[in-house]
Amino acid sequence: MGLIECSSGSPNKNDGLRSDILTLQWPPGVIPSQLPNFETEARRLRYQALGKACNEANIPSLLLGHHRADNKETAIMRLIEGYGGEGLRAISTESDIPNCEGIYGAYQSGGRAYITTQNESAKTLFAKHGRAEDMLAPIKEYRKQGFEFGGVRTYRPLLTFSKRDLQKTLKDGNVPWVEDHTNGDPTISIRNAIRFLIGNKSLPMALSGPSRGLETVAENVRQKSRWRDERADNLFQALDIVSFDARAGSLEVRIPIPTELNRKMGHSQTIEQEHIGARLVRLLLQLVSPHDQISLQSLETATKRMFLEADEALPGHNAKDRPATSFTAAGVHCERIGVSIADPGLKSNKSNEYTWRLSRQPYQQNLPEPECPIPPTYPSLYNPKAKKRWQITYPEPPWHLWDGRYWIQIINCTAKPLNIRPLTEDRLIRLKARIKAEDHENTKAPAILHKLLKEAAPGLSRFTLPAIVDDEDNVLVLPTLGFEVEGLTIEWRVRYRRVVFPDNIKREAVKALPEKELQHVKQPIITSHH
Repeated sequence: MGLIECSSGSPNKNDGLRSDILTLQWPPGVIPSQLPNFETEARRLRYQALGKACNEANIPSLLLGHHRADNKETAIMRLIEGYGGEGLRAISTESDIPNCEGIYGAYQSGGRAYITTQNESAKTLFAKHGRAEDMLAPIKEYRKQGFEFGGVRTYRPLLTFSKRDLQKTLKDGNVPWVEDHTNGDPTISIRNAIRFLIGNKSLPMALSGPSRGLETVAENVRQKSRWRDERADNLFQALDIVSFDARAGSLEVRIPIPTELNRKMGHSQTIEQEHIGARLVRLLLQLVSPHDQISLQSLETATKRMFLEADEALPGHNAKDRPATSFTAAGVHCERIGVSIADPGLKSNKSNEYTWRLSRQPYQQNLPEPECPIPPTYPSLYNPKAKKRWQITYPEPPWHLWDGRYWIQIINCTAKPLNIRPLTEDRLIRLKARIKAEDHENTKAPAILHKLLKEAAPGLSRFTLPAIVDDEDNVLVLPTLGFEVEGLTIEWRVRYRRVVFPDNIKREAVKALPEKELQHVKQPIITSHH
């Protein structure tokens, strides 16, 4: 597998192209050819290798060589696997790099500085969800709010070209065509088998004909899906975000009542309302959900509850006929907490809205809790006999993605491992007892903790907060609240994962994470692009 880095203005004979060969690292003892899901595992390792290489080389955009035949092969594979409807859409022309969740700098994180030639000000390239629209924002201001940004974006500029056209173009330019010899073996993978059938013209006409082929169907589905995405995004941009508290990952939003929202959708067909409504639900859930991918098919009930149910929830209706006021979807607890009726007759432009609160769903007791072990940071540099707390400058430690929501970085200057786990009732009781017993100087730590929890994480939402604990499971730090016990020999900082808000969100609506930087880290050299 190769990676080609492009740089403008290079005077060498290769026109600024430098190629690197990346080798996939299979787990010890694994024989790739014997894996039943070889193709899936190879794809995962391939993208992870590319993501890490792009991060190390400061490459934010990755161009992939998929062409028209790849589109047809993918559509047939999805048909074989039982997909229908939007599951048959063509390959996306651009997206975040897949299979790299948790890899800092590749997965929606590690945004870099771009120095403009006009004013020499540092700006960050922020790619919006699912589209190529880019927004420039000052790096310090965005990081001050405690959010990550950036990541590697993949682009597929050759999807409209046939393999034959590409081969001819290379031949005309005296460039050799390189083909992986395993592509011709139909026994290795399903894709190879499909490629073999296509090459030998063994597919039925319905799948390979120029006008009725599955390739055409896939492209039509992609265009329809994109139109629905745009309609949902227009509605999303008009929503009123009351507040977003990054400390607990909770959201309050005002949403038009179903009758009014359906009118704004501008489409009378219920099926289109359902498709657009599901996308709007997903855009909201993605602000809070721990899940990287949220399928539209899983949101049928959530869409009905939030957008499409009749208006029995309005005042004056029999209480027993009203829809449920809360539900869970994609790891998010959604609760309707208010109704604002400015125009009961829907005859004016005044808003008739529900207010919804979205927060992380409490962890289920029958499932393992999310955790992230943190070994001692660079044990060879640890100096337990040091007279001062800090006498060492550490290399920058890795970032850890916890619960799919928070990037947390820790310098563990102890001799024992730490862990990141959820705050539980038992851990909170022990934390309160400890800070009360250690509050000899009347720092009012217990009162501060009580106030923080009440403000940022009321009720059960506090038991979704990350807690840095020691090897005896005692809480040392609640990083998203900026609360820590006294006498620590660790450093930490935290950021919320990359999210996309409506453009009209007010600055005061966002409750930021603690602004904290590591003080004893050797700062990396940042290379800026001109």
